[in-house]
Amino acid sequence: MSYPVLAQQYALFRDSMYEGVAELPLHGESALTELELQSLWFAGELGSEFTTTCGKRVAVRDFGVWNHAAGPDFTGCAVQTEGGVLKGEIELDPDVRDWERHGHATNPAYERVALHLYLEGPEARAFTRTAGHREVMQVRLSRDMLRDGARPQLLAEARLGRCATPLREMEPARVRSLLEAAAQYRLQRKSAKLQALVKLHGREQAVYQALSAAMGYRNNQRPFTILAQRLPVKKLLKLGALEREALLFGVSGFLESVRYEDTQPDTRAYLRELWSEWWKQREQYTNWLTEVQRPVWRIGGARPGNHPQRRLGALCAMLGKWKGVYAFLKDAKTWSREGFSEALLELEHDYWSGHYTLLANPATKPLALVGGTRVQEILANVCYPLLVPENGKLWADYLELPAMLDNQKVRRAALRLFGEHPEAGSYQKRLYHQQGLLQIYEDYCLEDDSGCAECPFPEKLRGWQFGAV
Repeated sequence: MSYPVLAQQYALFRDSMYEGVAELPLHGESALTELELQSLWFAGELGSEFTTTCGKRVAVRDFGVWNHAAGPDFTGCAVQTEGGVLKGEIELDPDVRDWERHGHATNPAYERVALHLYLEGPEARAFTRTAGHREVMQVRLSRDMLRDGARPQLLAEARLGRCATPLREMEPARVRSLLEAAAQYRLQRKSAKLQALVKLHGREQAVYQALSAAMGYRNNQRPFTILAQRLPVKKLLKLGALEREALLFGVSGFLESVRYEDTQPDTRAYLRELWSEWWKQREQYTNWLTEVQRPVWRIGGARPGNHPQRRLGALCAMLGKWKGVYAFLKDAKTWSREGFSEALLELEHDYWSGHYTLLANPATKPLALVGGTRVQEILANVCYPLLVPENGKLWADYLELPAMLDNQKVRRAALRLFGEHPEAGSYQKRLYHQQGLLQIYEDYCLEDDSGCAECPFPEKLRGWQFGAV
């Protein structure tokens, strides 16, 4: 079926599962750090329209710029209030009492704060006032405001589920129809997230931010997103290649963490080039180099080729060819899957095409900066979610995309739904198969806390007939 008919039918099917069932809070959710909270806010993941602690409606019309100097977190913002548009800064704290604890109440730099956001607070009301004794509007944020895709997810056990029996009894065409519908629904949700980002920051920045996150793989998507938010693409493109690269590696914290004497001779030459530019800029970014504000890179368990230093090198190479890469994503009319894929696969870098990290020995042979599997991930998570809503005919092209070579989440989902069934492999040959499996797994397996015993999915499956509930 054409886009978005199946997505709509899957949404109805999904909603019917838990009709009348109240959502319980998840146990064991990890606490959000201040930096993660700031990044989620700036991406619009917490929304843009709120009710203040005084009961007044406000809407953030311009999220401004993420401030790298001392002072409020976001500058140049615009907040729509009942009395008109208020221009100024936005401060975001994990706790409302941080305003007083950090001395903002007596600091003139916070005089123009228009909105104070916070996540936690005491039962007794805590007010936000400036050095000039002006009361600042407050909005209390909560995890419930997060879009579904931004919420931390738990992993269900990789064991055979009760749904395996009805799935085994379904005709292959019905199973494929279900997977296509779930994949279409998944793409539609990703599209909504991208379109919200486009609305907030413009199409080019939204594309750059999404591609940056994709470079981070699963473990480092948030740090790469933070870099893209703090150093927007328009700012970076105004710089020369070396200055741009030095800024990215400097703000990431990678230059600070590497001792010159621990590196190889060719790496020392590369570091000298970066530091020759970074030292000129470093002073104005020292606030982002503190322990609280520095991105947290997850390196343990990563394959050598996926080390975040190398992924950042790939991002620098992509920025060097940005005009050609972005040309395919300006709108659906300019799209070419072959052209876009080739543009990424051909990226090269004088240093990073031959090194895994800043501390590793040179590689024995040239290394691809962006491989075929990474291109597939980008097609699934960025390109088609951005373009299919603009041209529904691209859905047919999406259905032809081959499956990604290796994905632990897909393997877990397939084992849960199909077990060792002989047909299981035939439902993992296409990218849309994998995306559909992931969506079903997240919608039901990850939402069920009864050990599969009370999940409504197995019984509801019998009502699925080529997209009809």
